[in-house]
Amino acid sequence: MNYDIFLCKKCAAVCAGREGASTFKCCHCGAANRIDRSLKLASCVESKNVSGVIARIKMARADKDQHLGNGRA
Repeated sequence: MNYDIFLCKKCAAVCAGREGASTFKCCHCGAANRIDRSLKLASCVESKNVSGVIARIKMARADKDQHLGNGRA
């Protein structure tokens, strides 16, 4: 099964949703998100690779925020 990786519209957490689904539930705040209104960060990620892809995206975001002087992680 493949997944797409999105940002939650409510809390900006990086979350996975099944490829082809119309919604996904945020793994952090539990908000229901419509895929057509969410920012897609990655596509067609195999289920065995989802946690690694999410970890790499989070690290890249943290590095970017650190360079910009934002305290967000």
